[in-house]
Amino acid sequence: MATARKPAGDLTGRTAEKLAAERDAEAKERAKSMATATIVAEAEKSNTVVDYVDKPRPEVEEQPVVVEESPREIRVNTNLTDVVIGQGNYLTFEVGVPYRVPAYVADHLEEKGLIWH
Repeated sequence: MATARKPAGDLTGRTAEKLAAERDAEAKERAKSMATATIVAEAEKSNTVVDYVDKPRPEVEEQPVVVEESPREIRVNTNLTDVVIGQGNYLTFEVGVPYRVPAYVADHLEEKGLIWH
């Protein structure tokens, strides 16, 4: 928009016109820099991978999960004397006698084929 030029004696009008021209030039420069900043931000955004797999998790004190199986009742198919199952566990079994043992002992004897079914 073209405005009429102020007369030479109108100091206030000429100062306002000069300031308006400077303001317009400054606004154009800011618009250019904002456009450049927007382009740079969009380029960075398109090159950045958003990782939802390894997202930060809240600090939680982890405790080991201990699952204790209930004791089992077993009978062995052969006589076993001073069998070591685990550290310091010496066990003796006789055929035909029912035994109540921890699950890990029953699992071990089952694995070895020593439990009567």
